[in-house]
Amino acid sequence: MPRSDPPATVLILEDDAGVARLQRLRLERAGFAVVVTVTPDDALVRIRQGPIDLLVLDNQLAVAEDGLAFYQRLKAAGHDLPVVLVTGYSDDATIVRALRAGVRDYVFKSVEYLDYLPDAARRVLDQERTKEKLAGSEALLRAVLNSARDPVITMNSQSRITLFNPAAEQVLGCPAADALGSTIDRFLPSVVPGTAPWANDLFPTPTEVDGRRADGTPVPLEVTCSRAAVPSQDLYILIVRDITERKRAEWQLRETARQREQALRGLQAKAEELRATTQQLWQAARLAGVGELAASIAHELNNPLATVHLRLERMLAKTPADDPRRRPLEVVEQEVERMAKLVANLLHFSRAGRDQVSTVNVPEEVQKTIDLTEPHMRRFGVAVAPEFHPVPDIFADRQQLRQVLLNLFTNAADAMPHGGRLIPRVRPGELLPARPAVLIEVADTGTGIPADVLGRVFDPFFTTKEEGKGTGLGLAICKRIVEQHHGKLEIESELGQGTTVRITLPVKNGTNVSGLHAG
Repeated sequence: MPRSDPPATVLILEDDAGVARLQRLRLERAGFAVVVTVTPDDALVRIRQGPIDLLVLDNQLAVAEDGLAFYQRLKAAGHDLPVVLVTGYSDDATIVRALRAGVRDYVFKSVEYLDYLPDAARRVLDQERTKEKLAGSEALLRAVLNSARDPVITMNSQSRITLFNPAAEQVLGCPAADALGSTIDRFLPSVVPGTAPWANDLFPTPTEVDGRRADGTPVPLEVTCSRAAVPSQDLYILIVRDITERKRAEWQLRETARQREQALRGLQAKAEELRATTQQLWQAARLAGVGELAASIAHELNNPLATVHLRLERMLAKTPADDPRRRPLEVVEQEVERMAKLVANLLHFSRAGRDQVSTVNVPEEVQKTIDLTEPHMRRFGVAVAPEFHPVPDIFADRQQLRQVLLNLFTNAADAMPHGGRLIPRVRPGELLPARPAVLIEVADTGTGIPADVLGRVFDPFFTTKEEGKGTGLGLAICKRIVEQHHGKLEIESELGQGTTVRITLPVKNGTNVSGLHAG
């Protein structure tokens, strides 16, 4: 069986032995352990011996000191016992004096007062136990709040702070004595003072807010607010968390991700550059092989062409001007001269190695490209109409410039399968203010480029040509070559209206008007 609690001990201070005996009997019958003393000094000695749970005090004592005076002396000595006052006076003054002294209950000496005394004793002891439990709960709560690692703040419906635990003092840099009574916006600027938090569902779940320390420095916080179940009070509990370290870690993660992404983009760019360079080298090597073959063929063609031309000259010299046979010979001579010019251009394009920078006459190079490609253009009904204006020389790799021009001319011809006009222009341009340049335009009247494709024409391996008719590297390589020459390459096009490619290259340093060439 569970062990029952020992009975509460009641000390009676009563100088009338008969009255004391009756009180003792009633209280013992009610289950109390009772001790009787006659004088205040005896009562004080017994209280010091302890333990005493309740004092039943007669207010009218034979000594000079009445019961209430003794109770005040008892409290001054550090003994704050719960008291039931037994008095023969029911006047208001005595009652007020008793309550102010801290008396928990009182019983008037009447015919039935002995019946009421045990109930009064139980009531006072129950109150004392409740008080002790409440004090224990408060002490536990205070210990929990004081040891909590996160700030805990309570506020009333006017947003005024009523509790500020040590963690809040540390995080927000403010002593509790200074924080109490302040409005919460002192530390949480986003909260409007006097606004009922529940009306706006303020922070019902953990919410990141910009906090502020007492010295005004910002601090990132995570806040949760809930209404406390306190009768007749509007009390709100804020659980606050300093997320400075979390924010710093998040920033570091984002920065690491950004750096990783940047590094990845750099690697991708390098990979694309390597692919483009590899393809360019391959194409250059192929062109070099083609150039060697073209040079060999050109040399082989030059000898028979020279022989044919020499024989024609002799035949023409012997043929009178009015001889009907002279006209066919002149036509043959023109074709032989045209063939010789084509062979010369082929030799010209097959010469000059890579990365050989020299002074370049731009109109001359454009014209040579026209001479090389015009027969091909004519077969497809493309008319070439060049426009040359006086321009200074540039300093460039001649072979690379030829590669760019040839690529642009070929692209223009492919864009005009049913014929059209190719307009190569050379005129003065400008890269930056006060920095002269040469502008080369290659305009065609072809099919044009759709707007959704135009932004991708410089991407390596992107092509609009049929499979097998383009590598997608032409414009990418052209752009890179131009940029390596500190120039820029731009393209304008409209579907069905043709395309214009513009190359702007800086002029040779020191070039002036006297160095202009019109081709």
